[in-house]
Amino acid sequence: MTHKNVVTWNCMISGYVRNQRIRDAREVFDAMPIKNVVSWTAMLSGYAKCGKLEEARSLFDAIHDRNVVCWNSMISGYTRNGRISEARELFDEMPVKNSVSWAIIIEGCFCHGFVSEAEKLFDQAPVRSVTLYNTMLAGYVDMGYFEDSHELFMRMPQRDVASWTSMITCFSRARQMESARGLFEEMPEKDVVAWTAIIRGYLHNNQIEEARKLFNEMPHRDIVAWNSIIGGYVQNGRLEDALELFMKMPQRDTVSWNSILQGYVQQDDIINARTFFDQMPRKDETTWNTMISGYQCEEALVLYTQMLQTGFKPDQGTFTSVISICGMLAVNGWGRAMHLRVIKVGFEDDVIVISSLISMYSKCGSVDDATLVFERMITRDTIAWNAMIVAQTYHGSAVEALKLFPSMIQAGFEPDHMTFLGLLTACAHSGLVDEGWKYFKSMEKHWNLIPKPEHFSCMVDLLGRSGLLAEAYELVKQLPVDLPAYTWEALLSSCRVHENFELGEVVAEKLLRFQPTNVGMYVLLSNIYAARGMWKDAEYIRAILKHHRLKKELACSWIEMNGQIFQFVCNDKSHPQTEDIYKRLVGLSVIIEESWADESASGLFMEMPGKDVVAWNLGCNNSGISA
Repeated sequence: MTHKNVVTWNCMISGYVRNQRIRDAREVFDAMPIKNVVSWTAMLSGYAKCGKLEEARSLFDAIHDRNVVCWNSMISGYTRNGRISEARELFDEMPVKNSVSWAIIIEGCFCHGFVSEAEKLFDQAPVRSVTLYNTMLAGYVDMGYFEDSHELFMRMPQRDVASWTSMITCFSRARQMESARGLFEEMPEKDVVAWTAIIRGYLHNNQIEEARKLFNEMPHRDIVAWNSIIGGYVQNGRLEDALELFMKMPQRDTVSWNSILQGYVQQDDIINARTFFDQMPRKDETTWNTMISGYQCEEALVLYTQMLQTGFKPDQGTFTSVISICGMLAVNGWGRAMHLRVIKVGFEDDVIVISSLISMYSKCGSVDDATLVFERMITRDTIAWNAMIVAQTYHGSAVEALKLFPSMIQAGFEPDHMTFLGLLTACAHSGLVDEGWKYFKSMEKHWNLIPKPEHFSCMVDLLGRSGLLAEAYELVKQLPVDLPAYTWEALLSSCRVHENFELGEVVAEKLLRFQPTNVGMYVLLSNIYAARGMWKDAEYIRAILKHHRLKKELACSWIEMNGQIFQFVCNDKSHPQTEDIYKRLVGLSVIIEESWADESASGLFMEMPGKDVVAWNLGCNNSGISA
C-alpha cells in the first residue's frame, strides 16, 4: 500500500495477534510512525493472550492516555494467566470502571475458586447490569452452586437470552432435565445458543434420542449445534450415527473432523482412524493428540516427531500421551528426552504432565528418578500422589507405597478411586490381607467412595495370592458387579499355584460359559489338568483350541538402543542379526540346562514326555531375545 493510515497499521497488528504471531505484530507496532491508544491496546492484548505478562505490563505502564479498555485488557491478562492478586490490585487502582471491568474481575475470582470475594465485588458494584448478573450467574453454574444460581436468577430484575441459557445449563448439570426443558419452553425468545444448550443437556444426561428430536426441530442450525450432536453420538459409542450426520453437514470445521477421529480411536479402529486422519483438510493440536493417543506402540513416537516437523507445538495433551506411551514401551531414552522437552517449553509446573513423568520413570525401572520428580514438584494434587503410590507399588515397595497414604491425607488431599486401587494392589503384591481389607472397607465408610469392579478384583487377587481361595470365591459370588476376565484368570492361577484343582475347574468352566473364546482360560485349565496328570483332559482342552482356531496372542518384547526400538515376537527371524541372536540363545540354553532342577518345570509348562523343556522354551518363545 502506498498510503497507510493508523487504522491500516492497527488492522495489521490485530490480524497478527489473532493468529498468535506476536513477533510480527511487534515489528509492525515498532514500525508505526504514529500510534494511538488502539495500537497500544491491541499490542498489550496480544502479549496478555500469549501469557507474556511482563511485556504486556511494560507496554501498559508506557501508555500515557490510558482508557478503560487498556485497563480492562491488562486486568483480563492477569486473570486469564492465574495472577488474580495482581489483577485485583490493578482493578482497585482504576480511576474509572465500567460494567466490563467489574465482570472481568468477578469472573476471574470465580475461575480461581474465590466465590466469597466474587460475591463481595458484586455487592459493591455501583450498577448491576444484565451483563454483570449474567457473569455472576455463569460463575455459580460453573462452580456447581445450583441453589445460588436459581436464587440469583429468580431475583434478576431483567433477563436476556444469556440468563435463560445459563439457567438451562445449570439444571442440565444438576441432572434436572425436566426443569431445564420447562425453562426452555418458557423462554420468551430462543436463539441457536439456547437450542444448543438444551441439546447438550440431554447429551450430558445420556438422553441422546431426545437430543436428536430437538436437533431436528431447530429452526436454524449453526456448526456448533452440528458438532454438539455429532460429539454426543461419539461419546455414546454410536459412531455410525455420528458419521451419518457428519456426511450431511453443510459445512465442517476441524472440531467436526476431530469428533469422528475420536470415535474411531475410541473403538480401537486405528486403521480407519489413520485413514481419516490423513484425509483431514486441516489439523490442529487436538487432531494430533487424538491420533497419537490411539497408538499404543512406537508409531505414536513417529507421529509425535511428524507433529513437530509440521510446525505444531506440543501441549499438555501431547506430552501426557507421548510420555505415557514411553512408559508403556519402557523406552527410558525417549522418556528422558521428553522430560527435557517438557522443561524447555515451560511445562515443568504442569501437575498432570509431571505426574505422567512419575509413572513413566517407574515403568522404565527408574523409581529413584520417579521419586526425585515427585519431591521436586512445587504443586501437587491427588493425581501426583496417586502416581507416586502406584510407582512404589509397581516396584514391589508396598511399605513405601502405604506410607505415602497418611502423608497425602496430612497434606490436605482427599483420596479417590485410583488412590485405593494403588493401595490395594500394593497389599495384593505383598500379601497384606488385613491391611487390604482395612483400605477396602474404608472406601465407602470414611471416604464415601463406592468400590468399582477393579477394587473387587484387587481383593480377589489379594485373597487368592494368600491362599484364601474359599474366601476369594465367596467374595466373587456376593459381588454386586460383573468382574472383568482378568480377575477370573488371577483366581484360576491362584487355584493352580495353591493346588486347589477342584475350585480351579469350577472357576474356569464358569467363566468359559460367558467367554468361550478366552484363550488364557483354556491354557490355564489345560495346565491344571496336566498338573494332576489328567493328560486326556488336557489334550481335550488343547483340541478345543485347535478346533476353534483359537490362538494365544504372541508374546512380544522390545529393547531401545540408540533411540531406536527393536521388537521381537515368537519364532522371530526378521532381525538382520538373527543368526548371531540365535547363537547367543544356544549358549544361554546350555547355561540354564546345567542349573535346571526337574521340579522347576512343574506348573509352568505341560510335562510332555520326550521334550527338553528348556530347549523348547528358548527355541520357540523368542520374544525374550531382546533381553
